[in-house]
Amino acid sequence: MDRKRAIEEAVHSAEMEGAYVSSDFCEDMERYIDGRMTIDEMMERAWRRNDHTKKKPHE
Repeated sequence: MDRKRAIEEAVHSAEMEGAYVSSDFCEDMERYIDGRMTIDEMMERAWRRNDHTKKKPHE
């Protein structure tokens, strides 16, 4: 599965469960799809934007 399709399916699934996808995250998704950002970078940026009290992913 290519990056664009994987992102589209993940966003659709999240929205179906009531999640909100911010414009900042959408911009990061475009960078990821274009190959300008890794998935780890995208998730790190999302984590920093949302809740600094929780452990980072992979800790």
